[in-house]
Amino acid sequence: MAGHLLNYYYPFQYPNDPHFKSILREFLDWGVNSFVFTVGLAYECAINPESLVTLRGIAKEFGVTFHSMHAPYGREQDLDIPPHLEDRKAMFDLHRRAMGIAAEFGCKTYTMHVGASHYVHDRIPAAELVPWAKNALETLLPTAEKLGIVIAVENSFEGVNSPDVVLDIIKDYVSSPSIGLCYDTGHANILAPFPGKQQSLYESYMPGSWWETGIVEEAASLDKMAPYVVTCHIHDNNGYGDLHGMPFDGCVKWDVIMPKLFACPRMLEFQSEVCFDYGTNWAGKLLAPVGGYSIKRYVETFRKLGFN
Repeated sequence: MAGHLLNYYYPFQYPNDPHFKSILREFLDWGVNSFVFTVGLAYECAINPESLVTLRGIAKEFGVTFHSMHAPYGREQDLDIPPHLEDRKAMFDLHRRAMGIAAEFGCKTYTMHVGASHYVHDRIPAAELVPWAKNALETLLPTAEKLGIVIAVENSFEGVNSPDVVLDIIKDYVSSPSIGLCYDTGHANILAPFPGKQQSLYESYMPGSWWETGIVEEAASLDKMAPYVVTCHIHDNNGYGDLHGMPFDGCVKWDVIMPKLFACPRMLEFQSEVCFDYGTNWAGKLLAPVGGYSIKRYVETFRKLGFN
């Protein structure tokens, strides 16, 4: 399994952060020079040309790459925002700018969220939101094709972006090489049944995330998604909440998942997506030890999974 190149996630937000270069230096000393172009960096560079210039300079100075861009997301940036609630034109303009930056930095994939805010908080049914997500993909597809990147729609744990829904959203566009899926190991694990799993133990946000049908578990999401997977987010949890823990700290079956990920026929890039915080946040009780995860443990753990 050894030898696969991983794009490491770290929660970079602003290129002019005084700690930015020292963190890069720490990764470089561990032999890591390829990173995820994070949501924060993507948004900052898309709206602030000076930040883009700064990041270009840092990448050249340190000899690092920022690959596998995660698109800006949220209530105003997700694929499924309804035009009568939000300015969809502004959403498209932002993503086109970010996609251009992704292509400039050599990213092969541009991961996007279907979105859950309007579903969970506004209680707009999935049947109404999914057509808007499809429309957004169709609108952005020509830009992706022109730039030579792939829009990767990510599975999550809410009823509006479960594995079955994201497969439905891309099905009319799979003839294009610029549409694919991002398989998120942690999100899939939340919906995966396992012996002794009790729905009563799900984190408090889960019932509202499935308010239409009740939580629908999925035992074989990767098997369904594999033909279309072009990138992935690798992290762990306890099966009940989106904790973004280090692999082997939760209950993801890595001996089963990793060979399948490495075998995905369209896989272009691999990404880690571990939360460095410790304590408790919106997702629940986090898995990191006091002080959070170290870069040392981060790199060593992913090398154990088979990455450079």
